[in-house]
Amino acid sequence: MPQLTLSPDLAGQLERTARERGCTVEQLLVSLLGDAGAASTPASGHPLVAYTLSPEYRVKFSDADRFLALLAWVAARQPEEFADFVSHLESRRKYVGLSADEIRETCRHNQARQIPGTHFWAIMNLDTPTKQRFLRRLLVFVGETDEVIEAVVATLGGGRGGSARASGVTAA
Repeated sequence: MPQLTLSPDLAGQLERTARERGCTVEQLLVSLLGDAGAASTPASGHPLVAYTLSPEYRVKFSDADRFLALLAWVAARQPEEFADFVSHLESRRKYVGLSADEIRETCRHNQARQIPGTHFWAIMNLDTPTKQRFLRRLLVFVGETDEVIEAVVATLGGGRGGSARASGVTAA
C-alpha cells in the first residue's frame, strides 16, 4: 500500500478535523478530494454532477449539509420548477415549506433549516434513504436524466470505516 508522510502538525490537524466530523482521515480526504473514479462517469459533464464533484460540495461532510446544498443548487438554477415542486407536495409530513413553522406543523419534533439562498425551509431529521427518495423525486420533477439522478443521489450516504493507518497516511 502506498505511504504518504506528513508533518506531525498536519497529521494532527487532519485527525482532529476527522474526529470533529465523526469520520476517519481517509473519509475526510475523500470528501475533500473526491473519488477519482467518479470523474470519469458519462454524467460528470452535467453541471449538477460537476457540482457534486467540486471541493465546495465535497467539504460538506454530513448528509444534512449535502442535502441542503443540493436543494439550494436546484432552487438557484431552476427556481420556478423548484417552487412548483414544493407547491405540489402532498404529504402528511412536510419535507420542504415556506417557514420552519410550516415544517413543524406536521410534527412538533421536526427539525427545520433554511435552504441556503432561498426562502424555503427543509426538514432535517430524515434518514438518508428518505433524503435520497425526496431528492430523486425532485430531480425527476425538474427533468433530470436517470444517469444524473443516480450520480447525484449516490453522494448522500456512504459507509464509514477505515483509518489513517489503513490508508497509508503516517506522521513524519
